[in-house]
Amino acid sequence: MLNAVRVSLSWMTVLPVGRTGVPDAAAAGRAMTALPVVGLVCGAVATAIAHGAHALGAGALLSGISGIAAVLALTRGMHVDALADTADALGSYAGPERALEIMRSGSIGPMGAAVLALTLIAEVAALGALVDSGAWLAPIAAFVLSRCLPVILLRRGVPAASPTGFGAMVAGSQSRAAVVAIGLLGVAAGAGLAGAGPWAGQYWLWAVGAGVGVAALLVTAAAGRHVVRRLGGINGDVLGASIETGTAATLVAAVLLL
Repeated sequence: MLNAVRVSLSWMTVLPVGRTGVPDAAAAGRAMTALPVVGLVCGAVATAIAHGAHALGAGALLSGISGIAAVLALTRGMHVDALADTADALGSYAGPERALEIMRSGSIGPMGAAVLALTLIAEVAALGALVDSGAWLAPIAAFVLSRCLPVILLRRGVPAASPTGFGAMVAGSQSRAAVVAIGLLGVAAGAGLAGAGPWAGQYWLWAVGAGVGVAALLVTAAAGRHVVRRLGGINGDVLGASIETGTAATLVAAVLLL
């Protein structure tokens, strides 16, 4: 498990944790199961940086910018790139082959630019609001929950969109036990979204947060079915897009639970 965490961190961040080359399919699958640990690291970095900026008098907006910028640097911006590519591909209404070509093109169209801008604005504004309220647990929980979502897309039976690439390596790699375990972790992280504000100690609010976690998992599963119909399967861009949109949605949910 420690090796799976190390591989996951080496893939998804710039942390110098070392890498022993390209892992086999089994090791790659275990690394995907360990994605919530990456979320924990990203959430802790974003929250600490944002709180530090806020303590220096930066205000809510600049604090949110500093925290999200730190995560973009930590992850090399790979998930925002994936989100833009996915939005352009799905927004094109093209057939599977053409949509995958759009994803691989490396350019960004109007749909991708608009979705990316709105998503980052939501993340910045929500993180800033949470930090301004003094929250620590809620933003970290949001990043953990967002990294639970790709595991739902990688459950067995979900095909890869193409025979090569990152998606082909990890598609269908998650057993039922792994999906259930990470799903329960996602629900727990959802409850953690309510860990801020004057009502944080109310059990009913934690239950609402857990409900948000369940909703995020179900929406991801439904979105995955749509993507399979459109593209024929999932790929690395789809996984990255689920992380980025999940981060924005759960941070906003945490603000609404204040």
